[in-house]
Amino acid sequence: MYRVKSIFGPTVQGEGLHAGMPCVFLRLAGCNAWDGRPETRAASACPYCDTDFRGGENLDWPAIAARFDALLTGIEGRAARSYGCVLTGGEPLLQADTALFQQLAWRFAWVDIETNGTRVCPPRPANVSISCSPKAIRGAPIEVEPDWWKILIPDQESFLDRALASGKPVFLQPTCPDSGPSGGVYDANVKLCLDLCYARGCRMSVQLHKYLGVE
Repeated sequence: MYRVKSIFGPTVQGEGLHAGMPCVFLRLAGCNAWDGRPETRAASACPYCDTDFRGGENLDWPAIAARFDALLTGIEGRAARSYGCVLTGGEPLLQADTALFQQLAWRFAWVDIETNGTRVCPPRPANVSISCSPKAIRGAPIEVEPDWWKILIPDQESFLDRALASGKPVFLQPTCPDSGPSGGVYDANVKLCLDLCYARGCRMSVQLHKYLGVE
């Protein structure tokens, strides 16, 4: 049984190695970087969080699978087999286990786990990847070895050296204001990302879904 905040799609993965690819999202409830209350956001380890992960409902795998089937009704054949799944939160590794990874890996062409890196990832099939957007949580060091890093700039720049030293792909993403990807602050963050990409050999990530206006 998993505490699920939302299951939605079809949409596209907006970030990381699978950006632009069709997928569905499984968002698990709960996080160890922030409790999700607006009044505690500024003091949290993730004051730039853009996600509602509070509440949700308890679902087992058959119920989750039924939601996926309903979302993808009418999408058949090669198209259906190409879909991925983004397992996100909150912090999905507070709940996700090998059994869930195996079910998702069988159902989808690829699976991205979006984690803050502070929880050890259970064993996973080969088509299940880890995207780490590291958070500075007191008493919770980065524990995972991800398949790629997503570093929010300027907020997570202190993790950049570690990410680059891993030899894995490093995506730099401008921190986006609540109002969306526009305005002076966002433009400054984009410029800083570009400067770091040029200087350090990183990849640029711009939250494609926000530009397209999809969830």
